[in-house]
Amino acid sequence: MRLATKVSAFYLAATAALVVVLTAVTLLAFRSYSLTSATAHAQTAAEIVRVHLTEAMLLGTIGERARFLERLRDVQNLRNVYVMRSHLVDEQFGKTRKGEREPDPVEAAVLRTGAPHFEIVETLTESYFRATIPYIATAHGTPNCLQCHQVAEGSVLGAITVTIDLNILRQHAIVTVMAIVLVIALFAVSLLWLLNRLLRPVTQTADEIAEVVHQGVEGRFTQRIHPRSNDETGRIAREVNRLLDAIDRALTQINEQIARVAGWRQRHNNQLQAGVDAVATLAAIAHFKQSIEEDREVAEIYRRILYLSRERFAVPETTLLEPHNGAIRVIGDEGQPLTRCCPGCVAAIAESPELCRAYRTEHLVDGLSDPTVCSAQAVTPERPDWGYLCFPIRFSGAVGAIVQWRLPRAAGETALVRAEAFERYLKEAAPVLESKRLMAELKESALRDPLTGLRNRRFLEESVELLIARTLREQRHLTTMMIDIDYFKQVNDTFGHDAGDAVIRFVAKLLLESVRSSDWVIRFGGEEFLVILVDTPADAAVAVADKIRGNLEASAIPLPDGTTIQKTLSVGIADFPSDSDAFWRAVKYADVALYHAKATGRNRVVRFTPELWQENGKY
Repeated sequence: MRLATKVSAFYLAATAALVVVLTAVTLLAFRSYSLTSATAHAQTAAEIVRVHLTEAMLLGTIGERARFLERLRDVQNLRNVYVMRSHLVDEQFGKTRKGEREPDPVEAAVLRTGAPHFEIVETLTESYFRATIPYIATAHGTPNCLQCHQVAEGSVLGAITVTIDLNILRQHAIVTVMAIVLVIALFAVSLLWLLNRLLRPVTQTADEIAEVVHQGVEGRFTQRIHPRSNDETGRIAREVNRLLDAIDRALTQINEQIARVAGWRQRHNNQLQAGVDAVATLAAIAHFKQSIEEDREVAEIYRRILYLSRERFAVPETTLLEPHNGAIRVIGDEGQPLTRCCPGCVAAIAESPELCRAYRTEHLVDGLSDPTVCSAQAVTPERPDWGYLCFPIRFSGAVGAIVQWRLPRAAGETALVRAEAFERYLKEAAPVLESKRLMAELKESALRDPLTGLRNRRFLEESVELLIARTLREQRHLTTMMIDIDYFKQVNDTFGHDAGDAVIRFVAKLLLESVRSSDWVIRFGGEEFLVILVDTPADAAVAVADKIRGNLEASAIPLPDGTTIQKTLSVGIADFPSDSDAFWRAVKYADVALYHAKATGRNRVVRFTPELWQENGKY
């Protein structure tokens, strides 16, 4: 219920109660006044009648009393006057009732007890006062009752009943009450009007404050309150307006700062919710960035981006592409490259990254609004109503990765809003990806031989422990092949170091082509190579080594000056853990076998045997 309604209702209820109380008090006052006045009039009339009867008895005109009583009825408001005698008078003067009536029960009681009786009789149409007053014998005064009546003093000689009309007084009372009610009503209406006029600014200000609060809950702080007075109500309105100005200004500044920092755009009028959404998004992005910064490898970041797209943004199909060495490869769920092509692209894109519009333009490609915008997108008859969004991730001065969303085109505007948020995640991921990739490349360069592209000795020292542990756990074999190019120094001395480098590169390529991808080929130093054959016993390794030796012997190695040269190599072989349960000792045994191969003529393969080891030998 509104404040004005409650105040008006309370005021009207109080006024009505006041009217009722005043009416009751007025009526009671009139009744009391009527009773008192009528009693006095009745007593006066009774005394007049008594005096008249006494004089009439003394003068002998008692027989004319009826005419006197009839004339009394002409007195205003005096309706009836009746006189009756007691039995004592009847006993003295005889029972003559000329002009008199028999006493009624009330009068009989008064004659018997000598106590007067007064009452007001009211009906719907009339109101009158009845008084029955006894005449008591007394010896006081001259003349007195005992001069004529032979009775004891204090005896009841008779009684008089006087009836007085109260209708006029009743009418006056009603008129007076109506006048009072009318005056009070006029006063109440005037006061109520004045009260409403005083309360109107309060209620209107309260209504506007309620509306402002309602809009504030919905995040809108543009409405203001109109100050209607210079009192406390007006001051409240002005102070609330100041508060709204401060909130609106602060929220605007916050949202502008967030937009400037995160590229966020407010999409609805709810400033509060917009701020909350923006802060929540920034917090999520900050958490995401912290997580990827703590990841060790680029593959872990790729996995996190794929999970983010599928779980947080609920994209039904996400593909991550990585341009690499003039091609585009697909990154799998584990963050590693796959051999297959992008499922939503034409096959030619794998060898021609420039066909990819996102790679070429370096900005978001919207294939929801127009699926034909990218010519590299393949048509899928199974999903004719699907489209795509492609997000380039730019770092190191070029597009380093591409995230592709495939989803129903009906998603439309909703998908674009999600895409805008997703781009902010990718923007934070780009420098981290760049840093992780540079670190990986730096580490890779430190673990690879720059001349041949083979892994180097440092890589072997950092990584071989895992291979050893797996070999021992699975109870398998590793064969170490120590390989040395025969008479390599003569190449450098005769043809120059460029020719020597060409020979080393040729041998490295031959070794890679001669073993499995799971085997390790290490440039151990200078013209020496170490080949580790995984899950291969020494006997099988001898055949592999001999095949490598024969292939090199039959090969013509091209030199930078256009000529060719033929070279041979020597190989020493040891088995881990058969020859030694310590890996590096097995490598040493392979080196001992190599030393023996060189010492016995070169261009041969020697399997280590315990007899080859000499405690005092120089190896």
